[in-house]
Amino acid sequence: MFFERATSGKNHFLLYLATIIIVIVGYAVGQTPLVLVQTMQVKKHSAITTTDVNKFLETMDFSILKLSSNIGLILMISIFIFAMLAFMLAIKYLHKLPFQRLITPNKSIDWKKIFFGFGLWFVIALVFEGILVLMHPETYYLNFKPLSWLFLIVICIFLLPIQTSLEELVIRGYMMPGLSLLTKNKWIPWVVTSMIFGLIHGANPEVERFGFWTMQIYYIGAGLFLGLITVLDDSLELALGVHAATNIFGAAFFSFDGSVLQTDSLVKANDINPYLMSLTFFLGAIIFIVICNKKYKWGGFKMLFEPIGKTDSATAIVDHAYETLD
Repeated sequence: MFFERATSGKNHFLLYLATIIIVIVGYAVGQTPLVLVQTMQVKKHSAITTTDVNKFLETMDFSILKLSSNIGLILMISIFIFAMLAFMLAIKYLHKLPFQRLITPNKSIDWKKIFFGFGLWFVIALVFEGILVLMHPETYYLNFKPLSWLFLIVICIFLLPIQTSLEELVIRGYMMPGLSLLTKNKWIPWVVTSMIFGLIHGANPEVERFGFWTMQIYYIGAGLFLGLITVLDDSLELALGVHAATNIFGAAFFSFDGSVLQTDSLVKANDINPYLMSLTFFLGAIIFIVICNKKYKWGGFKMLFEPIGKTDSATAIVDHAYETLD
């Protein structure tokens, strides 16, 4: 099963620590293109002041650096490309584990399930956003820039899923089963990784605008939802689709001023209500779970509290200690 994946391959706790460090190093190295371009733009444009640079670092608004939002998005995604490569190498050479095992316990990845999760969540998001447009039409404005938007769509299809997939793979595909080795259950890793998911988004620009705890309701709630469908489905495929749909929807179709993804989306909102955003997200999550529960015959939330086997315990770490350190 999905959680039993943690007991295969090399799974000493030091390897988990080393892998997380390697991913962080990859993330840091991935910032090199962004730093280089930022330095070049500051040197090229004397009008860009230190105050402007500080504002850019707070808002990630690339127009401050005289760059298009699409170039800025590519530079941001490049950070995750380096981190993804580092993570893949760690899984292969440290854990000696096939990478697809982070996604599914089956022999092959179910791409239909990924696309179903993407499509269903995209439709749900579109419906709820449409309702908000009807409720507050004065908040939204059309921002259609044909060439820029087409370029953005290409980026969203081919590059943005790298960022969303990395977050899912590390947090729910890697850390959640890994924590089950210590806790001997599913619900503690589910809650803990959801909190971690919220914390890693704590530096997003919208947090500064709306408040840390206000946005944590949304981020931790999103983490709980993504973790829950992973547990119920016993695979990461639906979560991969949902996360990709969320970010592509927010980057290319409906975005708001001040979000972490400053793009030339099709429609923009000059203001949002973070509590209403969280409410619509949770309602959408309930609809998604109900539909998938019927489609995939999950059998309810009892799976959260089912034992994960004798091998899925802290003793598994000790059993493999000498083997993994060879």
